Amino acid sequence: MPPLAPPARAARLVERPPTRSERARLSTVIAATFLLRLASRISFTILGFYLGQRIASTAAIALVLEAFYLSELVVSLASGGLSDRFGRRFFLLLSPVMAGCAGVVFFTVAHLLPDSRQITHGGWAVLIVAVLMGRLLEGAASGANVPATLSYLTDVTAGSPRWRTRAVTAFQMATVAGLVVAIPLGGRISASLNAWGFSVVVLIYLIVLISLALGTRGMKAPVNARVRPLLASIFDSLGVLRHRQVATFLPAWLSINGVLGAWIVLGVLTLAHKHARELHPHQLMYGTFTRTGASLDVGVIALFFVFGMAGWIWLIGELRRTTVMLVGMVGLGIAMLALAILNGLADRPRDLSGGSEVMAVVLLAITLIGVLILSGFTPAALTQLSAAAEAVTGRSGAVMGLYSLALAIGQLAGSAIAGVFVDRFGFYGLVLFSAILGVLCVVSVLTVRRRGDDLIPATGPGVMPTSP
Repeated sequence: MPPLAPPARAARLVERPPTRSERARLSTVIAATFLLRLASRISFTILGFYLGQRIASTAAIALVLEAFYLSELVVSLASGGLSDRFGRRFFLLLSPVMAGCAGVVFFTVAHLLPDSRQITHGGWAVLIVAVLMGRLLEGAASGANVPATLSYLTDVTAGSPRWRTRAVTAFQMATVAGLVVAIPLGGRISASLNAWGFSVVVLIYLIVLISLALGTRGMKAPVNARVRPLLASIFDSLGVLRHRQVATFLPAWLSINGVLGAWIVLGVLTLAHKHARELHPHQLMYGTFTRTGASLDVGVIALFFVFGMAGWIWLIGELRRTTVMLVGMVGLGIAMLALAILNGLADRPRDLSGGSEVMAVVLLAITLIGVLILSGFTPAALTQLSAAAEAVTGRSGAVMGLYSLALAIGQLAGSAIAGVFVDRFGFYGLVLFSAILGVLCVVSVLTVRRRGDDLIPATGPGVMPTSP
């Protein structure tokens, strides 16, 4: 088989950028992604405080809140395949409707059961079931939105790798930025409005619905639309795992989402752990921060991740996708090594002085540089997923359904397993867990590179494949 031409060179010969109306619709769905992530995370924060004041069991609270990922996992598998037949717009509009219903459920429950002292035994059951159903609805909303959004992105950028790079990077930035902004905003809304904060969440979902209804008019339905049973659509999404381009890359996508999930869920908790000093008293980064300070530090790291993705836009289109991903893994290694050294400098921040204080500042700067380098991985990975989606003709929605599957499994399993590492090794456990998944990710990416799957360009209208 002749060698594959680099995708950027092949794409330049037949570049077909999206039309103005397609770019406008792309902007609308990406903005909707930001608002949906923002609202769901604000809802998560308010709900966490509400349940924390009424339920003593941390495990029960975690089970209810994490139910979000269970429904997201199932619905994303189904909606990906179904969107290939019924069109992307239906699922884009369905998402804020379901999420808005969840917000109404939370608002209603919070006002019917405002005080734990007034709740009967039957009331506790109603509270748990109602909140659980609301979280399942929110997860289903995300499962409906993400595959449809990424499938539409794949559809309209099929003839332009340059626009695809911009679009997938913007999508990932919107996703992360929504979570980052919601961290301080959710706490402020909860403190100021208490249960009335759910009305803000419902309002955001309503804005998303209106903007999508107006901004996605004219979105083309798939040519091959035909009715398929729900289970058949789930099997469609799972069936694409037989394709080499998907199967070889999925371990890398699972691994990086495991790392991101661990830091998003456990980062603040690890830095501000209440009982950390009893478990591992000689670690600078374990339990020595206030919740406000820990939230600020994790937020700064997340912001650097977002800014880094914006900077990578101009490089991803000029380099092999696996090159960008491998460089990103180097960034992860740099950040983890710097944090491991920083964690051993002193027992507490107040013990830093003189040379150790300067060393701490340098290590923090190196960590942020590592995060900037790492940030190129996710847009390059999404570009690779889009290319794999096009390689599976007519099944791009099914492939993109796996995005949410890997996102849900990676973040849910990542945070759970990383928690065991943190209990055993403290902050070093979080670093060690990230390093192990980083190695697994590198192995998967190298497999993709060795087989040349990252050199397969988009094959949309006007773009000819460079290999048989």
